[in-house]
Amino acid sequence: MVKPLLEQLRAKVENARGLPDATKSELLKLVADLERQTAGKAAGDSGARPPGVDRLISSVEGLEASHPDITDLANRIATMLANMGI
Repeated sequence: MVKPLLEQLRAKVENARGLPDATKSELLKLVADLERQTAGKAAGDSGARPPGVDRLISSVEGLEASHPDITDLANRIATMLANMGI
């Protein structure tokens, strides 16, 4: 359920126009971190919420004005992860 949203987020970040390369790179790293963390959760891993979630939310909120689609998708992912206890 989270995997398709992360794939959408990755695609939106990769295709975002006007996004500085450094910001795009950081966001893609955060998406990769979340993919690894959620893969561990899917395999039965337990523990605290992944640190990548907080970093992703912080980074994406900074882009909200210029890239609202990315922000919306990231918020949906964060909410879904929180609801799953991740």
